[in-house]
Amino acid sequence: ELGVKAADAAGFAGHIISRGLCAIVEAYLLYWAVVYYVARKYFKFNKEWAAPLASGISICGVSAAIATGGAIRARPVVPIMVSSLVVVFTCIEMLILPFIAQTFLYTEPMVAGGWMGLAVKSDGGAIASGAITESLILAKMAGLGTEWEPGWIVMVTTTVKIFIDMFIGIWALVLAYIWTAKFDKTRGDRTMTWGDVMDRFPRFVLGYLGTFLVLLIVCLSTPELHKVGKAMSGAMNGFRVIFFLMTFFSIGMVSNFRKLMEEGIGRLAIVYIVCLFGFIIWVGLFISYAFFHGMTPPVVGA
Repeated sequence: ELGVKAADAAGFAGHIISRGLCAIVEAYLLYWAVVYYVARKYFKFNKEWAAPLASGISICGVSAAIATGGAIRARPVVPIMVSSLVVVFTCIEMLILPFIAQTFLYTEPMVAGGWMGLAVKSDGGAIASGAITESLILAKMAGLGTEWEPGWIVMVTTTVKIFIDMFIGIWALVLAYIWTAKFDKTRGDRTMTWGDVMDRFPRFVLGYLGTFLVLLIVCLSTPELHKVGKAMSGAMNGFRVIFFLMTFFSIGMVSNFRKLMEEGIGRLAIVYIVCLFGFIIWVGLFISYAFFHGMTPPVVGA
């Protein structure tokens, strides 16, 4: 779906895309370091918990938590718990942030779109938040006498989110290298090799990027193939939703909540709340404003 969305955004001015790339690099290098520090320093989580939590909150939710868990060889319960929190808080953000954006950012629509991409942690949740925000802002501006073309706000959200998803693979490789070089003591005196790093690298990230690039190239080839890609993406989306529901239903069925409380899911949720609502959302807003301030969609009929 993101490959198709990226093809839709291919007509964007180059400076919008470059601003989106700069925004996510700046935001997530700040986010990850702060969340990791807070989890370690103030909540006394060990590295196994702090790293997936930092990735889940700062990079891109479920995928980032799973990728980081694989890179550092965390126990399966760690990314599962982080992923569960991501889904819960994504729902909360979707109910709150678009209405805040409509109230305070209706004259800065691109800032609002970028904010949804930087603040809402899951792909589907972020794009849905961007779509809700666009509908609310366009309706408000139409009532004020300005009719903007639809699609631009949500495309800013999507463009930012695509770069974030690509960043997952880069960050997983970085963490795999750091954990292999600094924290893995199983090699003894043997010199670390890149094979050791790749053993930790989550292969699904390669599949994710490969699928994204294939769909992007196909959709950019001809308008007809673009329509086919859209239709195929829409049909496959149903399966994605079904498997997503099955995944978290299964997690709930097999979860030992007494064990989860012993592992510290309550403290984990507190870290999430403190970092998300105390820091990440507002820094994301500032960075989005810094890069997208003053940009508006074309006026209908202009």
